[in-house]
Amino acid sequence: MPSSSPILLIVHPGALGDGLLALPALRVLQATYPRHRLIWFGHKELGEVLVDAQEVHQSYTFDRLEFLAHRETYDFHQENFLSILRRCERAIGWLEDSGGIWRNWLKAAGIKNCILRSPHDPTLLNDHMADRYVEILQPWVQTTQVQSDLETNGDVARLLVFPKSRLARTPCSAKEPLIVLHAGSGSRYKCASPVLWASIVNGLMMAHPQRTICLVGGPADRASLRNVQGLLTHLEYTILIGMDLLSVGQYLQHAQLFIGHDSGLSHLAANLGIPSVLLFGPTDPAKWAPRGTHVAVIRKSCHCIGRASIECCKDKQCLSIPPPEVLAKAEEVLCGVKSFATDARFGCDDAFNLPCLG
Repeated sequence: MPSSSPILLIVHPGALGDGLLALPALRVLQATYPRHRLIWFGHKELGEVLVDAQEVHQSYTFDRLEFLAHRETYDFHQENFLSILRRCERAIGWLEDSGGIWRNWLKAAGIKNCILRSPHDPTLLNDHMADRYVEILQPWVQTTQVQSDLETNGDVARLLVFPKSRLARTPCSAKEPLIVLHAGSGSRYKCASPVLWASIVNGLMMAHPQRTICLVGGPADRASLRNVQGLLTHLEYTILIGMDLLSVGQYLQHAQLFIGHDSGLSHLAANLGIPSVLLFGPTDPAKWAPRGTHVAVIRKSCHCIGRASIECCKDKQCLSIPPPEVLAKAEEVLCGVKSFATDARFGCDDAFNLPCLG
């Protein structure tokens, strides 16, 4: 696409999982404005993934844009950056702007056509976050038909795909067949016990000795991984930690199965089409879970009322899932059986509106 093409600015301050939930909305923008260059301001590593998968044309960190928006004077490099912004015709910001700071700044930068609205806005009609991101586009797009087939529309619901030339960059030897497990999350309230995870690993090794088991995590998951590792003495498995998100995504493409929590990596695996078993706790999968018949969600009832109650909860009944149940669901997914969520309804999610962190 020519560098002189009009620019559509996309501002998303959320974490990895939140950004991936906005992917259908990004594709609606692609289809609606095919002549525009899409420039992403948001999660740094997700931006790199989106560029590599050709979902957007350029990416920058949200912090960089936020810094500019709150300054009154600029040096040479910042002015050069602002000159790029002045070529933007439109801007979508999935954020709260009650004080009008963002709208005023974008208009001052020459961007007159703006949508600024948080996906957590209580006046939005849809429940699932992916639908809420699309609903916010209504001033620009007729979203009624888009939302009616959001899960089946091939252009909107397609999987993330890296160009074939990139696949050779897999960061380490991926010994197939491969099962990947992510025992961490951006919030400890979403994490099942290390004992459960150790039981899952043991069960998978006994049932599938020919498969490689890999425990994966980011820098924030080191403690969770250590706790699980301490229960897995004398067992042979792979550890993958501290890699950049793009490399993790390329590695995940070799997996036959992914098991995780409500986390950004779970959303990445699901968007790559990896058959997944996800353990959900206090967050509602009807709102937060990645979609697809290749995704199976397991959760138990939550008796906590309000965020304070969740933060004080010690026994985590919502994540007290028997290991045989997880292993049975994993077998279903590995065998290609269409899986649906094991869904126990509860009412704590509205009070615990934590973003899906990665």
